Amino acid sequence: MRSSKLIAFLFLLVSLNAGAQCIAPYWDLTKQFYVYDNGDKKFIEPLAPASVKVGRNYVAFVNSQSSRLRLYYAGKTYTVCENAAEYWATDNWFVWKNYGLLGVLYKNELKTLDKLVLGEYWYGDSIISWMTTFNEMKVFYNGEIQTIEGLPIQQKTDAAGNTTSNAKMGDNIFAYVDGSNQFKAFYNGTVTTLESYEPTMYMVDRDLVVYLDNMNNFKFFSKGKSYETNINSLTKYWTGEGYFVYYTLGRQLAVWYEGEEQTLAQDRPKDLLIVQNVIAYTDKSNNFYVWYKGKTELLERFQPLSVKAYRDFVVYQDLDGRLKGYLFGKQVQVSDQIVNGYELYNETVAYSLQPGDHTFWCRGNSVTVSE
Repeated sequence: MRSSKLIAFLFLLVSLNAGAQCIAPYWDLTKQFYVYDNGDKKFIEPLAPASVKVGRNYVAFVNSQSSRLRLYYAGKTYTVCENAAEYWATDNWFVWKNYGLLGVLYKNELKTLDKLVLGEYWYGDSIISWMTTFNEMKVFYNGEIQTIEGLPIQQKTDAAGNTTSNAKMGDNIFAYVDGSNQFKAFYNGTVTTLESYEPTMYMVDRDLVVYLDNMNNFKFFSKGKSYETNINSLTKYWTGEGYFVYYTLGRQLAVWYEGEEQTLAQDRPKDLLIVQNVIAYTDKSNNFYVWYKGKTELLERFQPLSVKAYRDFVVYQDLDGRLKGYLFGKQVQVSDQIVNGYELYNETVAYSLQPGDHTFWCRGNSVTVSE
């Protein structure tokens, strides 16, 4: 891996944990690859990438000709690996795996976590976990590597006969069943035993583990605290960041959030989108609502033509095709012109009004760049 120049440069930069910036990838009519970066047009390569992923303030991609894994960050582009390694963009980290090498870009440094990761591994927004060649389970958290299990954890076999470890990763919490059948969670640097038995079902999200207890009721481990409930017999349910969404037996749309249950709609909505911090839904009367951090707000008296969301941002098209948004709990106007299609990258909305032009909206400002 050619990383010396990248490491030297990254030590001079601010951390990737900084807030999101206005950044988005795009390519022109001839497929030349660019990045829009806070008002500037940056040429990257003469061909569109084979794959691309966007972080808060960087763009990672695989070159379509050489298959190199590359990274655009702070105005420059660098090669991370000479081959098409696996890679992921989380809110805080850039993570990659190149054969047995598992690495992360953390606080301006390319860190090699392990060179012999031949088994399973999991990544979140602030935790990376993997099984070593000695069947130990290790985690990388807060800049340190530690062993959380010295013996193999429980294995499970799916309907297709595939065997995997009984573990699931959220953004900042890792849940698993150890070799003694104890159900545990690694959260805020500490392993907590949640139950002395394996739950029949469990789900993991930011600050949250949801599972069925031995009475077949849903139980929550939220922000380090356990909550028992009488919620059971659910057929449809989802998790978001710190909350649990479900249909009640009476067909109501409900959410469990910070120890309390809220009813969002008296009947199952026509359309429902659950992404990270937001729930967007249209009820049977075509009223469009957004739920955000415990608050529900009616945005429109119609069902949008399309809806997209990322973390704290909901973008939708009105009946004329204009773009509107809901960002950090407030309504915003994205485009007063009719838009046929658009993409959402963190807090940046990208769209074209005519061939050769690319418009980027971010934090209330729109910039159009031409080819």
